[in-house]
Amino acid sequence: MTTAQSAPPAAAQLLLAAPDLTGLLAALDASAPTAYRGPGPRLALIDPTPDRLAAARRLVAKGKPVRRRADLWFSPQPLLAGGRGIAFLFPGLEGEFTPRVDDVAEHLDVAAPEVSTATVGRYGASVLAVGRLLDAAVRRLGIRPSAVAGHSVGEWAAMIAGGIVSGAEFDAMIDRADLDALRVPGVEFAVLGCSADRVRPELAGHPELVISHENSANQTVICGPQDAVAELVALLRAKAVICQPLPFRSGFHTPMLEPYLDYFRAGVPNLRMRPAGTPVWSATTAAPFPDDPAAARRLCLRHLVEPVRFRQLVRGLHDSGVRAFVQLGPGQLGSLVEDTLRHDAPDADFLVVAANSPHRSGLDQLRRCALALWAEGAEPDFAVLDPPTTESIPRPPPAAAPEPADWPGFARLTALGSTTPLAAELAAFLDDTADAVAAVLRVAQRTEHRQILDVSLRTMPYLHDHCLMRQRPGWPDETDLRAVVPATTMVARMISAAEQVNPGLVAIGVADIRLHRWLPAAPPRQVTIHVEQRAVDQVHVRLGEHAEGTVLLGTRRVPAPTGVWPAAAGERSPEISAEQLYQERWLFHGPAFQGMTRTIAVSDTTIRGVITTPPAPGALLDNLGQFLGHWLVENQRNRWIALPSRIGRIDLHGPDPAPVSTVDCAARVTELDADSVAADGQLSQHGVPVISVHGWVARRFDSDQRAGTAYRLPAVRTLAERHADGWWWAAERWRTLSSREFYLHRYAGNAECAEYERLNPADRRAWLLRLVAVKDAVRGWLWKHGAAPIYPAELRVHQAAPGRYRVSGQHGLAVPALDIAVGHHAEVAVALVRPAGSGQGIEITEWAAGAPGSRIDNPAGLPQRAYLVRAR
Repeated sequence: MTTAQSAPPAAAQLLLAAPDLTGLLAALDASAPTAYRGPGPRLALIDPTPDRLAAARRLVAKGKPVRRRADLWFSPQPLLAGGRGIAFLFPGLEGEFTPRVDDVAEHLDVAAPEVSTATVGRYGASVLAVGRLLDAAVRRLGIRPSAVAGHSVGEWAAMIAGGIVSGAEFDAMIDRADLDALRVPGVEFAVLGCSADRVRPELAGHPELVISHENSANQTVICGPQDAVAELVALLRAKAVICQPLPFRSGFHTPMLEPYLDYFRAGVPNLRMRPAGTPVWSATTAAPFPDDPAAARRLCLRHLVEPVRFRQLVRGLHDSGVRAFVQLGPGQLGSLVEDTLRHDAPDADFLVVAANSPHRSGLDQLRRCALALWAEGAEPDFAVLDPPTTESIPRPPPAAAPEPADWPGFARLTALGSTTPLAAELAAFLDDTADAVAAVLRVAQRTEHRQILDVSLRTMPYLHDHCLMRQRPGWPDETDLRAVVPATTMVARMISAAEQVNPGLVAIGVADIRLHRWLPAAPPRQVTIHVEQRAVDQVHVRLGEHAEGTVLLGTRRVPAPTGVWPAAAGERSPEISAEQLYQERWLFHGPAFQGMTRTIAVSDTTIRGVITTPPAPGALLDNLGQFLGHWLVENQRNRWIALPSRIGRIDLHGPDPAPVSTVDCAARVTELDADSVAADGQLSQHGVPVISVHGWVARRFDSDQRAGTAYRLPAVRTLAERHADGWWWAAERWRTLSSREFYLHRYAGNAECAEYERLNPADRRAWLLRLVAVKDAVRGWLWKHGAAPIYPAELRVHQAAPGRYRVSGQHGLAVPALDIAVGHHAEVAVALVRPAGSGQGIEITEWAAGAPGSRIDNPAGLPQRAYLVRAR
């Protein structure tokens, strides 16, 4: 169904292009948008009133580019022609930070970033979050950079945008860090209105001061002790140099930070580095990042203690062919680009535009950014910024365009066609033109539709068989089951939504499927399905903030270009049967999704088997993913837990296989690393392919033999281990945020998950470790005293005092009064359980040879560290 929503109207804009200035002036006189998109001058104008049109005509007649005038952009020779590029620039910490991005986040249907300048750590995290949101927004407009770079902390945002660092892995590193506890030297910065060459002679008498930033031809930042900074500022002000102390203290980009690098050395070495997908330029070297991961990590640490050479960076980007610089955040970074290029390359032609401004709404500034880039030859999708067109009452259909046969004179042309070839060709041309115009009009009439999807275990009862977490039979709190909509069911919903708004067409495929967030069915919720017609045969569908993809349409499905895949070399019989996978809980799926009938063969890169098509929507393709899971169980036994995160393309070649029909399945693994597995797949019937899948990527979750067993058998196995001395210890077996939250829902009940969400992100890591240690220690104590199997959610943990906890039973489980002492250090938490009144405690510290107590060591995969545990 559709729902009525109101949104502010988009700003009126006029886009004009022509082969030459004469043509552009003629188009400007007509004041109507042009369809011309070839080479030649371009003009973009907001609010084209008569006065503004007249001013635009005067400027265009002069033939000189206009790039800094309010709401008007004109380029006689667009800068981006001939393959010249765009650079995305991410700001760092500045004197003021007033981003306006809430409306951008709402429009993109993502969470708005939390913004705080309370501490240096939180300020930096906020700047990065805003930059990453704007990067996503500008890319959503269809604008892609040829290079990315950042100023100071913005270099991390550039590394994420360029693909050197995974955004999820970076977030996990930040979540592990205590941003409020970040220790820095506390020295002061001052910005000076002159070049670094002008400053260096003055520093000869102040050896305690250093240059931290060479920002532009007329801006340099110095750093050092407060008194020395004040003295140099007074000296330069007396020489007519504008100087201003900055409001934050950190010592970043100076040798003074060196003694404090342990904070960063703990995180950066564990952060995986990849070769950049888009060139990432470092402000430390004024050159692209090296592809070698070790060299990239070293450069990250150098960046902290060496000066920011932004002036040299800008010159290097321009020399490499960049002509448009997009600032992804508020601040003065763009003015540094302009200052540098006007001074160092006075003949340079370039554009600087900000994607965010404190002076107008986020969407309004994004529109201006897109218009400025369009004038220089880019092709942004302005429809992305328009309010959705939705209706509660359908409009009457427009009058049907007459068929060619109804047009005056068409019958005469047809009649003449039998004797005059030219008339026949003209009639055919008119017929083809009518079809093309009708197709375009159909797209124009359907810009975006919205549907509401009710998600609950009542409306989707088959999700009872797609619960990530297992609980005691009859468990009353549905939230603790983590019933989620499968990725492939969301794909099925995308297909259905696209076909509903395109009667007469069928889905022939789905491309670029992105799975952003889980879609739980409890508690019940409504999800808005956005259906955007991007072409006659392409529909972009987005399920709220959970998933999106492009549905490809046609009049019929196309047979596969190749036949069924042959058996691979090196195949062997599987060690675990398909039936065992379900029975032994290697796979969590219930009957409505249990389609794996038989696994025929497996190799180091392939797997083949048979599926009996289950009845649930999307369950057939879900079973392809299950076969990929079986391949991991057979080949990666210590790291086999994986769930889909994106799919490159699904091609549908024929009718959907009927429920209970038999389908042959084959999968080929194309990429494998510690964090993900990628594969292609094929489903066929009677020797004919019916579905092809390319680029199925699943995120692998941290696990080892102990964690995997606890995942499969949560009521009788534990993540924590019992020590011979009677206490229990839990090591942090999750490197990434996604893995941590995966185990969170394995151990925490609904109320505890809510408590976790209320915590400061920096405190969540230790909280979960202590929770695991306490629950496993209490379960171990209860089992020792005759208790039946106990799921972690059957226990509710409360902190009574620092280092002291109490536990109560949930939904009928009786737990006696117990004394529970807990200690925590780095990656390990320990817990000791005794009968109430014992008064015993426990503590854990770094290992010290000769000290009384027991030694334990971190498991493999964690930093090499030994601990001393003492029960008292």
